Amino acid sequence: MKRGSILAMVAVFALTAALAHMAIAQGSITRDNWGEAVGFKPDLAKAPDPGMTINSANMDQYGALIPEGAKVLMKKYNYSFTTKAYEPWVPADTYIAATNANVGKTKVTDVSNPRQKGIDGYVAGLPFPHPKDGLEVAWNYNWAYGGDDARNLFSVYWISAKGGVERSEDWTWLYINRAVGRTDINPKPAIKEALDKGIQYYSVTTALTPLDKKGFSALYTRMIEPKDQQGFIYIPAQRKSTRFAFGTRGDAWNNTDLLYEDVRGYLGYPEWMNWSIKEKTTMLMPMHSGIKHGKDQASKTYDFNTAPHWNFDSKWEMRPTYVLEVTAKFKDYPYSKMVFYVDAESYYITVKDAYDKKGQLWKVLVNAWNASANPRSLPPAIGASLVVDLQSEHATAFAWQKAEFNVGLVPDEFTLARLRKIGN
Repeated sequence: MKRGSILAMVAVFALTAALAHMAIAQGSITRDNWGEAVGFKPDLAKAPDPGMTINSANMDQYGALIPEGAKVLMKKYNYSFTTKAYEPWVPADTYIAATNANVGKTKVTDVSNPRQKGIDGYVAGLPFPHPKDGLEVAWNYNWAYGGDDARNLFSVYWISAKGGVERSEDWTWLYINRAVGRTDINPKPAIKEALDKGIQYYSVTTALTPLDKKGFSALYTRMIEPKDQQGFIYIPAQRKSTRFAFGTRGDAWNNTDLLYEDVRGYLGYPEWMNWSIKEKTTMLMPMHSGIKHGKDQASKTYDFNTAPHWNFDSKWEMRPTYVLEVTAKFKDYPYSKMVFYVDAESYYITVKDAYDKKGQLWKVLVNAWNASANPRSLPPAIGASLVVDLQSEHATAFAWQKAEFNVGLVPDEFTLARLRKIGN
């Protein structure tokens, strides 16, 4: 793109953002206008008919609407999906109120030192309605509505394109998603104990199956400052807990194809990356995917019996999308670049393309989101999450059995003593 075109695009984003802030300064973001007030309206003129199957045979007709990684999955592995009509996404009323109350308070800086904090003044809600650049989109993703805490039960499948499912495990995952920036559960907007310690997030995961791994647990906290996550691993057979740094660049979660920083699409800090908007467009994405939860649903969602054994059944719809190109500020980062497809209403990452050091597409991550069980008070849950390593022809598939939000978890449930109790 020519320099003049880039400058013009930046000017348009800046003007749009300025006008948007003026328009919403009086607290005028509502459930009815959320999408336009914080992002932009999708262009539905080229939408395929609802109920169509998009696959390798007809994907060229809709190529501009499909993420690059998804097109590779279609061509190489015969992936397909069913289309549905566009459906607006709106967060809980509490999150809308927090967004209105705090418009204009947040300031961010594109820091050169990735260990330096780059945000100031954030309280709660969406920090940047109508973001003017990629960095503001990144912070919107970081503080996107996801409820204040959650209790999850999910299954993990290791899958080879040639051999099928190699093994599976069941896990629980409890987390306080928002120890600060809270909108749903008192105390709001922060738990004082967490704020005093500089903690943004608590998490504990525990293996339920197979039997020889039952009780294996990991506890970690995410700091407000852009530091590596710290925590403990507990091994029941040894009755031993070991301090561990989680999310160190390039570390895989539980020996899967998913790196720690791939969780939800990206689990690192905005300060760690360079963010640029490649495109502001409308694309097909799995936002109201219609995937059912339950232990018996995994084999109905994923086609484990047919090569490559990881294709899954999901509905995709036209979504307003920011396409971000992201590069790391760390020289030892495993990906040379990433392309994030960020939904402009939820600010969730629906698809991620990750490239190796040679610039070749390495991994494709797809998060298929479900509709919320109660949109006025609860966030949606992921129906299925899949990461495919194109180079090793291997994938890790995640299937949710159960997801509960805003259940009232407290920091005392995320201690070393509690970890040992859970693991035994």
